[in-house]
Amino acid sequence: MYAHRQNIHSHALVFLFAIGAFVSILTTVPISAHAFNVIVVKSAELKPYQDAVRGFKDACNCDVRELKPDEVVGGDDILQKSPAAVVAIGTSGFKKVRAMRDLPVVYTMVMPAEVALSLRPNISGVSMDISPETYVATMKEVFPGARRVGLLYDPRHTAAFVEEAAKAARAAGLELVDKQVRDPREIPGLLDKMQGAIDVLWMVPDATIATAETVDYLLHFSFQHSVPIFSFSRKYVEMGAVAALDVDPYDMGAQAGEIVKKLAEGETGAIRVWARASHLTINRKVAAKMGLKIKDEIAKKVENVE
Repeated sequence: MYAHRQNIHSHALVFLFAIGAFVSILTTVPISAHAFNVIVVKSAELKPYQDAVRGFKDACNCDVRELKPDEVVGGDDILQKSPAAVVAIGTSGFKKVRAMRDLPVVYTMVMPAEVALSLRPNISGVSMDISPETYVATMKEVFPGARRVGLLYDPRHTAAFVEEAAKAARAAGLELVDKQVRDPREIPGLLDKMQGAIDVLWMVPDATIATAETVDYLLHFSFQHSVPIFSFSRKYVEMGAVAALDVDPYDMGAQAGEIVKKLAEGETGAIRVWARASHLTINRKVAAKMGLKIKDEIAKKVENVE
């Protein structure tokens, strides 16, 4: 009898040990990195978009199938592939998928005006804009003597951003001198009204403002009146703006990947964030011509254009 009980006890210990080992395996082995799949619609074969895709893949840790915009026939075509989400990189890609309602749609590197037309609960994404607070803080660092910041914008495109920018400027002790523009032909007259009333001209990514013709007006005003332009892209610094705070495409892709992971884990509703990583570029030659002294500690840690 004793031997029989001992045998039963031994079997029970083996069973319990096996269960414990199994539970241990379940709790220590991570969920498969390929637990869900995502379709990425990339607008073009350009380096910024490629960098964004790379950042997305690194952050999402999911199966990714890339499509070009002309490969997307419609929403039903995508639904047949049963993805967990659709990610649009670039404006033309976003236009192809923004009408979808049966799947989460996540955007990045899309013009704000296009996003504003599609603010539904299933649409999440990363803004092309860096937060107004970051812009303002950087402006104060680069131009410590500036107190009045001029800004031209089209309310159809960037009204929400300018509203936040005004709050950020007030909190930082700056005056935002903003003027609405609905037609690019209004810009020369509005700039004339800003003469003597601003210390810095803030150029935001607004489709009405950032055109070849209007940028010429802005640069002419800047050079003529020694008012530095603070922009959103390095290319304008190369053209004559004094400084620009640029987004990081790789990190914007990574942010999109983080959003998709949150949605896959059960978070509901739209998740929309500012671009968080930025690069500051300064044109020291133009700054010097305008009599502006860029602090050495700033110049050493930023990209300089001569």
